[in-house]
Amino acid sequence: MPEKSASAEIRRHIRKILMQERDPIGVSDVSEAADEYDGYIDRVHNLITRGASEHEIAAYLRSVEVAEMGMVDAKGLPLLELDKRIRAAWSLKGLSQLLS
Repeated sequence: MPEKSASAEIRRHIRKILMQERDPIGVSDVSEAADEYDGYIDRVHNLITRGASEHEIAAYLRSVEVAEMGMVDAKGLPLLELDKRIRAAWSLKGLSQLLS
């Protein structure tokens, strides 16, 4: 698969995973919000292409939730369930197979 085609395919998968598996603000069923998480696709793509671990990907997702989206409880802990973030990180890491 040509490099540009593989990159575009990975980006489509990233978008789908961020919306369907992670979706921290719960907009996956709102068609107007289909691009809600597109601002994070490039960074996730870079993590995948450089071979980041699931832990690194999950840490990035957590930093987005906490620092950029401000999705924390009164103690400053992320609101999104840990297992949801980990599942998304595993799915995102699995996209590295498309690079071969």
